[in-house]
Amino acid sequence: MALPTFIVIGVAKAGTTSLYRYFDQHPDVFMYAEKGTNYFGYEDARDWKWSDEGEPPLLRHFRVETFEEYEAAFAGASGQKAIGEVSPQYFRSPTAAERMHARLPDVQVIVSLRNPAERAFSGYLMRIRRGEPVKSPSEDLSADSSHVREGFYYRRMKRYFDVFPRDQIKVLVFDDFRRDPALVMTELFSFVGVDSSFQPDTQPRHNPANVPRSRLLNRLLYQPAVIRTAKALVPARLHASAKKVREVNLEEPPKMSPELRSRLLDLYREDILKLEDLVEKDLTSAWLNT
Repeated sequence: MALPTFIVIGVAKAGTTSLYRYFDQHPDVFMYAEKGTNYFGYEDARDWKWSDEGEPPLLRHFRVETFEEYEAAFAGASGQKAIGEVSPQYFRSPTAAERMHARLPDVQVIVSLRNPAERAFSGYLMRIRRGEPVKSPSEDLSADSSHVREGFYYRRMKRYFDVFPRDQIKVLVFDDFRRDPALVMTELFSFVGVDSSFQPDTQPRHNPANVPRSRLLNRLLYQPAVIRTAKALVPARLHASAKKVREVNLEEPPKMSPELRSRLLDLYREDILKLEDLVEKDLTSAWLNT
């Protein structure tokens, strides 16, 4: 029976799509066919009762609901040294760490942490890209907004340190990954026990935070019904080309204002300092003193 030897738990908007793509290139790594089984978070999503954790996740993002389905998801593994999945929902799921430990006590846990102010702004840009109605960044990214609340990492990270040994947890700082993805992947390949000399192609940018030139066109292109219809009518070999049509409508995103960054970091300051002690990394220099 093949089950994951490592799991990337998040956070969302911190390079998890790129991590999935780069791991998937390694010949000694078997990855679940899509990013995000989200299995260990499914029961929380189905019965969401944690208003302080933000809005409930959408059930359509949870591809695997039972352990039998989870086992089947990795049945294609054939002798690879490492088996993995990338599911950012695990970081925000209140009971995912305990469920994961109960089923996979020896699994290695990887998390990429991004400056929470930048992550919140990136989430705001994602909503624009999807064609959702938004206000100004300052109005939308208030203290009680879901994007902002999800940037309080300490409590969520501590759930994993409470149940997994420290040597089974690898914490990345997204700034380091963005600066030198090849070096970080060398460290990660070593961490999961495969040939660390393998060099994946880290040039393509996966899931960049661009915004649409035409929000009306973008809203149409991101409609789930439109996407499902296109996938049904367009041959599989042309799906990548169809996706590029949507990307043509995108342009470089605006920058976060210094005033908004400062306000958000003031909200996060105490949580960042607690997180810094927990993960034993200098986050003050990386996030607060920039």
